[in-house]
Amino acid sequence: MSDPVRVHCEDQTATLSLNRPERSNALSLALLARLGEALDQDVPGDSAAVIIRGAGGVFSAGADLADLTGTGEDVAIDAAIAAVTQRIRALAVPVIAAIDGPCMGGAVELALSCDLRIAGRDAFFEVPATRLGLVYDPESLRHMRRRLPFDALFRLMVLGERLDAREARRAGLVSALADGKSHELAQRLASTAAANVRSAMTATKQLLHALDEEGFDPEAWQRLRREMLDSAERRAAVSAARKRHGL
Repeated sequence: MSDPVRVHCEDQTATLSLNRPERSNALSLALLARLGEALDQDVPGDSAAVIIRGAGGVFSAGADLADLTGTGEDVAIDAAIAAVTQRIRALAVPVIAAIDGPCMGGAVELALSCDLRIAGRDAFFEVPATRLGLVYDPESLRHMRRRLPFDALFRLMVLGERLDAREARRAGLVSALADGKSHELAQRLASTAAANVRSAMTATKQLLHALDEEGFDPEAWQRLRREMLDSAERRAAVSAARKRHGL
């Protein structure tokens, strides 16, 4: 039986590929559990970035209908998706979703939990929750609302409208459009992270996320900033930059 999530590490980038192409990479409970495991255990400590993509030219068709019952038991899928998205948001390095073909249902939530979303020319986004008689998980919607304007979220969640790559870019769902497939551009963006001081990159990512949280403490972040101004890593980085400029 093939691994539902393939992991490939190269040039300080860990690429996690959803690997159920015969099911359009549908988010089964088993795949979600494996993705959480890969995020926790298979991303090397020296990684500068993580890319999440789908195998076979498809990102994901969303929750696997084979795991749905049409009853209250389906909260298990909600919980599994929420657990994975929490892990993605907690990663210390940038996480980039490379999206080709369909990105549907819970896969949209997964993509929105990533820091950036790169869409290939054939990508589209759709959440058919209301057609399935479903009110989406409120906590998940709260996280999605932090990433999207109200009207974009309304079009996705209430109307169930399908947004192609260009429309999704205009709506704020997509960070950048690739000329063809998404992975090359995602890889190029990921490679820029390797040149950064990891501690500064991690702290800045965490700060950007913290700005949206209740109880944001600016003084605590100022203290961390002052500590990092005097860190050995920063002195080394400034020294290297001065040498590059002949100073």
